[in-house]
Amino acid sequence: MSFGIATTAIIPVRDEPRHQSEMKSQILFGEMMNVLQTETLWSKIKLDFDGTEGWINNEMFQIINATQYNTIKQAKTIILDTISEILIGNDSHPMRVMPGSELHLNGPQSNQMDICNQLFSLKYRTSIPIKKNTRHSVISKAIEYLNAPYLWGGRSLYGVDCSAFTQIVYKQNNIILPREVENQFSIGKIINDMEQSMPGDLAFMANNDGQICHVGIVIEPFKIIHADSFVRFAFIDNNTVYNIHNQSNTYKLKYIRNVID
Repeated sequence: MSFGIATTAIIPVRDEPRHQSEMKSQILFGEMMNVLQTETLWSKIKLDFDGTEGWINNEMFQIINATQYNTIKQAKTIILDTISEILIGNDSHPMRVMPGSELHLNGPQSNQMDICNQLFSLKYRTSIPIKKNTRHSVISKAIEYLNAPYLWGGRSLYGVDCSAFTQIVYKQNNIILPREVENQFSIGKIINDMEQSMPGDLAFMANNDGQICHVGIVIEPFKIIHADSFVRFAFIDNNTVYNIHNQSNTYKLKYIRNVID
């Protein structure tokens, strides 16, 4: 079996091996994967972080062997929590990578990742903050996504869907969530009353048929932030999500889950 690591900022994961195929998700810089099948231009992969399977373009990632994979996996890893600049080799033009990207510090210097003798360096060395209050940090990072556009399959500030929004915000706080809404719903413990919810809890919403179809993050009781056309705030009134932008009711609040404590 071969493995891979993302060496570009964002890699679309397609349902089929062609650019016109539906984008199921995205892979961020530094995320690692198993390579399940390789063709001339495309490879079928399974992402380590959340198990997403799909097809990616071969020019957008680096295939590595088991030894290289294990060496990188054992290195100290930084989860970048802001847009960052990465220098590739001696190129003076940086590549901008998204929050949630990974830098595995296995290079000769403390800010470098070595992939098959190609160095990727964090341009600006920064101390990694210690997150003393996870709930406060979750809310702070979520708010940084305000006005990011909704994009089916997206996992970045330039386009994100509802479950990727919660997943990436929590990843920046070292909490692993599944990729899809229905799988995120299986994590944590149910909070029975919105009044008992805390900042950072997950709010799950249902469609008219009662099926869980949407997720957001509780800001405070009766207020959430979620990706719906774009990332924005919404209020909960009588278990109904109220869209303050077009003054209409949208989803029905179904459950709240605590995935932090």
